[in-house]
Amino acid sequence: MKQARVVAALFVSVLLQTAVIPALLPGVIVPDFVFCLSAAVAIAAGGGQGVALAAVGGLIKDGLTGAFVGANAGADMAAAALIGIVEPQLFKESLLTPAVVIGVATWVREAVYMFAIGSFGARVDVQRAVYVLVPWLTALNCCAGVLIYKWIYLHPRERQSTLIQAEPVAGTQSRPRGPGRS
Repeated sequence: MKQARVVAALFVSVLLQTAVIPALLPGVIVPDFVFCLSAAVAIAAGGGQGVALAAVGGLIKDGLTGAFVGANAGADMAAAALIGIVEPQLFKESLLTPAVVIGVATWVREAVYMFAIGSFGARVDVQRAVYVLVPWLTALNCCAGVLIYKWIYLHPRERQSTLIQAEPVAGTQSRPRGPGRS
């Protein structure tokens, strides 16, 4: 997994989630791109990198959206840490893995987030969250998470494996091209 891809994905995620989509479609539930990115990194590279990315991305998101500072970061970090615990047992070469893991982690993240903002004294509409927000957000996060995971982890691995297969085996002699040989 290339660090440049992760940094570019973080920049695009923050930009899409905090500026572009809310401006174009106000009031629409959008996937949590920063959370999906940190979850995909936790699945691919382990909990430490996922938690670090969740902290940075969550604080940036909190600062740009005006949310309680640390609420998104803390919720994202808790979910990435839990993913890091189960990461060694995951089959990483399938797109089903990030879909299921990100779906479950979305519920964990939202529970931690509701607890955090409730602890600050904000009113939490649990019924709206359970019946409206979380099911749609889970579906959107699963779809976005699979695309992010494919882009940052599976696509570079597929490209690398095809390059490895295309190299000639060491010790074999290739015949020089000449007249009548193709």
